[in-house]
Amino acid sequence: MDHHVSELLQSLPGKVFLPGNQRYRESLDSYFSAQETQVKPACIVRPETTADVITTLSLVIQANRLHGIGSVRLAIRSGGHACFAGSANSTDGVTIDLRDLNLIELSQDSSQLSVGSGASWGQVYRALDPLSLAIPGGRHSQVGVGGLTLGGKSPSLLGWKTHDATGGLSHFSGHVGLVCDNVLEYEVVLASGLIVRATASDPEYSDLFYALKGGSNNFGIVTRFTFRTFRQGHLWGGTLIHPIETNTQQLHAFYDFCGESYDPNASLIHSFGMSSERGSGFVNSIVYTEPEHEPAVVKPFTKIQPIYQNTLRELSLTTLTREQDAFNENGLCQIMIATTYYLHLPLLHRTYNLWQDSCGSVRDCTGIVWSVTLQPITPTIIAHSPFLQEAIPDLAANSNKTVVVAQLTGTWKDPKDTAAVETTALKLIDSIDREARAADMNTGYIYLNYAHAGQNVFGEGQRKERLREVSRQYDPEGIFQRVVPGGFKLF
Repeated sequence: MDHHVSELLQSLPGKVFLPGNQRYRESLDSYFSAQETQVKPACIVRPETTADVITTLSLVIQANRLHGIGSVRLAIRSGGHACFAGSANSTDGVTIDLRDLNLIELSQDSSQLSVGSGASWGQVYRALDPLSLAIPGGRHSQVGVGGLTLGGKSPSLLGWKTHDATGGLSHFSGHVGLVCDNVLEYEVVLASGLIVRATASDPEYSDLFYALKGGSNNFGIVTRFTFRTFRQGHLWGGTLIHPIETNTQQLHAFYDFCGESYDPNASLIHSFGMSSERGSGFVNSIVYTEPEHEPAVVKPFTKIQPIYQNTLRELSLTTLTREQDAFNENGLCQIMIATTYYLHLPLLHRTYNLWQDSCGSVRDCTGIVWSVTLQPITPTIIAHSPFLQEAIPDLAANSNKTVVVAQLTGTWKDPKDTAAVETTALKLIDSIDREARAADMNTGYIYLNYAHAGQNVFGEGQRKERLREVSRQYDPEGIFQRVVPGGFKLF
């Protein structure tokens, strides 16, 4: 391995960092979870251009051809918010940290935005807010553009966890679908070293364009995205915190929010959690994409009393996402796992009760934060998302039903508690799945960006086989299956 690191150092001077170097340490410390921080690669590469990415990938592939495919690992990191070890880092391998690929360029007519895959959503919003423009994206400013758009992770809110979505949900999903529905072009480096700009209209690469939507890191290294923009001024939004004893009112308010009168201007992240340092409570992150003072959709939640905290007000997207970042803490042990089911009020209550029952198993874990977040994928969102309609036909067939994403997250401070937390998390999600199946409300859909390492996010069926065909076409040696860790693999 030392020889291959030396080749990287010679080929990319000033961009390859070894253990003991300050930039090596900074990169590790900036991961969201302790599990990822504790993974120690042989070197970290910080490319500044697409050409640097090609050089890195080519040298790693050469090493694998020499010693056997899979012998030298290459991890790809954008924002670094995936929780499980090895999701965007590699023990004794090469980790490529894309955060210097952060150029943001607006087209002359302001209709398109080109974004480097290492940029954060905060950087994007700071560029667009002064122009009264937006693109759908992460709801926390620290999250990387690359991970969220392809299928990555994001951080927590207020110590009780709320996260962004695969390909992915945004505050604007009621009008424009998922984030990936608004990608017009992917610039991607293939295992061959070829730079491809994949679009839906280009017959040569339309299959690759299809696969990159929600396909994780299975096909190449995406270095740039081009998004469709839209006009957007200030929002109305913020956070409401209520005592845990308001659970019955809270779940009814969430159910009504998702119903037939769903307002496409509104988005809601509905969480109930237990913190060893803050106690228990409900946290609602509510955003209305028009600067309307106290819109009607908010009132069912503001009527619930008492309110511990209310930050609802008119504000910019930059301010909103930065405010949510203030409650995030990097470097803790983390777990995230999710399931989905169709909206059903008794099942919402059963989810809450199962979570309550699980709290006793983790309550003594040092610094524990243990929460469930519910988010709706309404018929309106599905109607605006060609990705969801094509990738998950069952959702399109049941397009009059709202899907609830139920996401369990936990953070804790002492690694010795990891086994107990993970066992409890898997048991809780399994219990929710069993209740959903018993109620005939199970969707069979796993939300990739919230998935645990052991979950089969691609399932079996036509979509997975089509993704495998694309992988075989553009990566016949299986570099991104056997050399690149993290994400969720196709084979």
